[in-house]
Amino acid sequence: MTLATISDRKIAIREYKNSTATSDKRLTFKEFGQVFGLEIGGSEHRSEFSRYCASRNAEAVAFVEKARSNGLSLSNSVETVDKAGNLVGVRIAFTKAKTPAVKAPKLKQEDILKSLASLPKAELEALLAKLS
Repeated sequence: MTLATISDRKIAIREYKNSTATSDKRLTFKEFGQVFGLEIGGSEHRSEFSRYCASRNAEAVAFVEKARSNGLSLSNSVETVDKAGNLVGVRIAFTKAKTPAVKAPKLKQEDILKSLASLPKAELEALLAKLS
């Protein structure tokens, strides 16, 4: 497990055999007011909490896009809620894209010479002109 500090908060990143999972904790409405010393339920509290939610959502979208640009695809997302139904945590898991290995047949020098010998003289000269 790796702890990364992003914008003064720690994010736990666990790397598994073929995926990467990230956990994050968000402040509830009440916790936000207590942490920043705002009057709970006041207009300033509501507007600041709204900005906080919008910025956290923008961070989440940017995180997912960054993961996609690095070749990962979103495989699972789990939201954790408290007893009141408020969102308190989000866990998202990414899977590395698997590309099947393509095995090219190994050509022997004899096979290459046989195929070149069967070409008409004009095509062979054109191939040699491209190579030089």
